This record gives sequence, C-alpha cells and structure tokens, in this order.
Amino acid sequence: MALFFIWSLFLCLPIPPSILSILNPARATTLNEAWTLTGDTPTWQALSYLPREALAWWTFLLSLGLFGSVLHDLCKDRRILRRVVFLMIAVGVLESIYGLIQALVPSMGVLWVNYIQEYMGTARGTFINRNHFAGFIEMIWPLALAVTLAMTGQARSIKAALGSDSLNRQALMALCIIVFLLALILTRSRAGIISGLLGFFVFSIMARPGLRNRPKQTRLLLGGILILLSIYIATVGIGPVIDRFLSIGNDGSSRLTIWQDSLSIVKNHPLGIGLGNYENTFSVYNQSPIFDKTVAHAHNDYLQFLVETGWIGFCALLTGFLLFLIQCGRRIQHINTRKDPLRFFLAVGAFSGIVSISVHSLFDFNLQIPANCVYFVVLIAILGACTRLEPSNASQRSL
Repeated sequence: MALFFIWSLFLCLPIPPSILSILNPARATTLNEAWTLTGDTPTWQALSYLPREALAWWTFLLSLGLFGSVLHDLCKDRRILRRVVFLMIAVGVLESIYGLIQALVPSMGVLWVNYIQEYMGTARGTFINRNHFAGFIEMIWPLALAVTLAMTGQARSIKAALGSDSLNRQALMALCIIVFLLALILTRSRAGIISGLLGFFVFSIMARPGLRNRPKQTRLLLGGILILLSIYIATVGIGPVIDRFLSIGNDGSSRLTIWQDSLSIVKNHPLGIGLGNYENTFSVYNQSPIFDKTVAHAHNDYLQFLVETGWIGFCALLTGFLLFLIQCGRRIQHINTRKDPLRFFLAVGAFSGIVSISVHSLFDFNLQIPANCVYFVVLIAILGACTRLEPSNASQRSL
C-alpha cells in the first residue's frame, strides 16, 4: 500500500523533460508537438495529464486509508464494532426500502433527480445507477446475515429456539435480510445479483464451522427467510428481472470495446496516466463508433486502476489486497466459534461482502463511486478488527 501511494503521488509531480521522455515517450511526444505549435519553452511536466485531478484523487484515497486505519483500531472495542455494524445495517435497510418503493412506483426518481429515465422502475436507493446500488447491497447484507446467525445461540431443539428471548431480534434481522435480497433482485443488475449469490456461496463455505453448533436453528431461520422471500417475489413479480438476464443486448460488446481501447492506453503509458485521468485520456483513444458521449470509467475497476497507476501501482495495490484477504481467511479458521460467534460470523460476513464487490468490480466501476468506496473500506476495517480481536468469554453479552 505504501508503494501504491508513493507511486501515485510521483505521477503528480513535475519532472524534467529529459526524464519524462524516458519514462513516458508517448506523453513526451505529445508535449513536444504542443510546445512546437505554440512556440513555448519546454518545462517540467508530470507523468499525469491532469496533475491537480490526480492529486485530488490521491488525497481522497489517502484520507480513506487513514479513515480505515482509525476505524480498524476503534472496532477492536466490541461496543464500537457493534455500533458500526448496526449503523451500516440500518442505513442499508433504509436504502433498500427506498429502492423497493422505486421498483413498485416506476415514476419515482432518486431524491430530486427525476430527469434520468434510463433506470426507472428498478431499485436504486439514493444511487443514480442501479449497478452501484446493487454493489452497496451486496456489501451490507452479509453483515445482517452474520448478526442473525450469531444470535441463534446453541439451543439443541426448535422448541428451545422458539422460546429464546432473542427470537424477536432474530425475526427482525431476518426481515431485514429479506428486504436486502429483494432490493438486490429488483435492481435487475446481472453482475450485482451474480456477485451477491457468489458472496452467499463464500459465506456458506466459510461459516460451516460456526453452523455445526446450531443446525436446527439455522435451518429454521434460513428456511423462513426463503419462504418469505418467495412470497414477496411472487407478489411483486420476477418477470422483468428474468428478462434482464436473457436480454444481453449491446452491453457486453460495449464493455469489451471500452476494455480494448483502455488496453491501448496501457500499451502507450505502462507507468500510468495519473489517478482520475481516465476520462480525459480515453477520449483520445476511443476508437469505437457506438459511443456518442464521454466515457468516464472503464467499467472495470481493476483495468481503470491499471490505466491510471500503471503496472507498478496496480501490482502493488492488488498484491497488498490479496495478501490481506489470504491472511484474514486463515485467521478466520482459527476463531473459536463457540466462545465468540459474533466475531466469527462478522468476519465471515465482511469477507464475503468484500469478495462480492471485488467480483462485481470486474464488470462495473463501483469503487470509483465515493460512497461504495467508503463502505468497502469499512468492511476491510471490520474484517481486520474481527480477525485480531481476543476471544470473548461471554459471547452472548457481545450481542
């Protein structure tokens, strides 16, 4: 991460023309042609085409990293960890309810933005793009599932589970999960729904050690969620969602065209063009006749980071992220699920949410949206804190 931030900052700094011609011949050639036409004297220039824009995004990402570091330390306190998780769930529920209303009332826009007609009739919450709303939901709902499973206790029979004092809270959390899943489905986002299902699959695999102690309650809970979700889907209608999956249209080919032109930028600028410079640079390399508007993002967060930060920044960022996930995945396996179920399930929930948004980012630009970027960092902080907390001797008090 340190290498990523150092390199990204270096892209913003002016360097002598002689060094620039070595590091980035394509940009040096463009500048020399401009200086020749205007008659100006060559001056120091940055590798980034728009240094101020790059520095602004670098400052935002650095602030986000510092925020995540502080939140990670705060979440080592169980009370703060619970407050953060329940706050995220509460925000997610409000967004999901708003999204359900948008799906039921197609004429409803996003807050005061009613002039964008493209996504009318789908769940969007306070996001303009339904894909970004799907990315938000797929990060949040595994936390609700984690809290619900941690509340099930270790009762050995369904009768004991029904007589538990925490039944009302479990039922409320189960209802929240239904709202999340229904909102995700009604976004009609193909990548979002598939990524959400993949996240649930990862959650199911990683949570198996914790589910062995509560098989009957878990079957009762998950069965009730599926039944209620089926009733809601039957009431609202799933036809438009299925149609969305079956009609690929030009969307896939459009992304492929963007990716091909983006790789041309990488070929000419292997060291990067600077954070936030994609839109400005892509207009020069856009060879597709199907676009009559500005392309601001690559619809692939990994490819966009590669274009903007070059191979050095991209490899540094991706390597650090993968090492973090591998380390946390190993630590989750050593958490005592009997003594500290909340810590275990929250770690699994945060991990699966990160996996979901990481897969979705292959086909969209969720991490270029500041709101989703913030929630992504919060998940990383929760995962890091849960895999470093000491076991609790009173797991029920942690709820």
